[in-house]
Amino acid sequence: MRSHCLTLALAASAALLATPTLADVATARQQVEAGQLDAAEATLRTHLAEQPADSEALFLLARVHAWQGQPEQALPLYDRLLRDEPENADYLLGQGQALLWAGRPQAALEPLERAAAIAPDYAEVQQVIQQARAALTSPVTATAPIASAPAQRRHELELSARQDWLDNGFDDWRSQRLDYTSTQPEGLGWYGALLREQRFGEWDEGVEAGAVIALDENWTLQPEVGYQPSPYFLPEWHADLRLQRRLPAGFLGAASVRRTEYETTRVDRLALAAERYWGAWRAGYTLNITDVANAGTPIGHDLALDYFYDGLSYAGLRLTAGEEEAVEEQRLITSDVRAVSLQGRHWLDSRWALTWELGHHEQGDYYTRRWLQIGLRHAF
Repeated sequence: MRSHCLTLALAASAALLATPTLADVATARQQVEAGQLDAAEATLRTHLAEQPADSEALFLLARVHAWQGQPEQALPLYDRLLRDEPENADYLLGQGQALLWAGRPQAALEPLERAAAIAPDYAEVQQVIQQARAALTSPVTATAPIASAPAQRRHELELSARQDWLDNGFDDWRSQRLDYTSTQPEGLGWYGALLREQRFGEWDEGVEAGAVIALDENWTLQPEVGYQPSPYFLPEWHADLRLQRRLPAGFLGAASVRRTEYETTRVDRLALAAERYWGAWRAGYTLNITDVANAGTPIGHDLALDYFYDGLSYAGLRLTAGEEEAVEEQRLITSDVRAVSLQGRHWLDSRWALTWELGHHEQGDYYTRRWLQIGLRHAF
């Protein structure tokens, strides 16, 4: 009987000792749900001072730091958690999110891709991988993170030059661009460019500017404008508005409308696009329906396939078919088009990257154009 009573007493004592642990974490969760992140942090710190090895509390504290806009403080906690459970997909996802929100998307891909290998059907892992890749590959596809946490802003400058070789007696083309982008995964992004191009023995110069507005974690709005002050072959101006929606299973859908005004005509275009991210791959298709004033309604198709490696470095294939408008001297022409190109971006380290593109374009019977573009990109 005494032994039985002692067993009951020990069990009751253990329950009493465990109750504060459960109560503390439960209280912290309630505080998080109420938006009281500072209070949740205080609750968890007090609890961890007595129970430093409580992985559940450590995991919640790491996420609280990230949601408070302090992802750098979350990273040491994820390191501790992953030392004990290196194959925990939740911890790897949390570490990847914290790195992304700290402005380190390339570093974020390592734990995220490990998580994807461990749990290939984990939808949130695929979504954050998509965000990390989109953070640098294009301002168009940048989307908000899953949770509401401020991330550091990232700026990039790229200087590029391009040479196009034409046949059928046309002069070769040349162009130079200076592109600037500023991105923040859950915030406002913007971009702009200075450009100059030479065609038909004449130089045109212009500017472009746009913004990427995250309406929520799934919807993104992107307005863009371009202006050329004294164009010879480029348009006088263009305006574009794109609306994008992130969908389950790594899909994206987008629609955009664009008006381009030339000296002698106007071109309106509706573009409907779909993309899919999976593993190390991205595929995309765009249907372009163009209304050329007094010249019909050409329809074109664009296909894209990208392979990502070493974080955010990538190599991609582009295919174009259908009808397309082009400028010959100061005259706008529409003809059948077939084009193929290879492009990529290779990051030398976390701050410097080389960009490249080469391609072949057939503008009906008017000319065949081949091109090479090289650029140097710096992130800061």
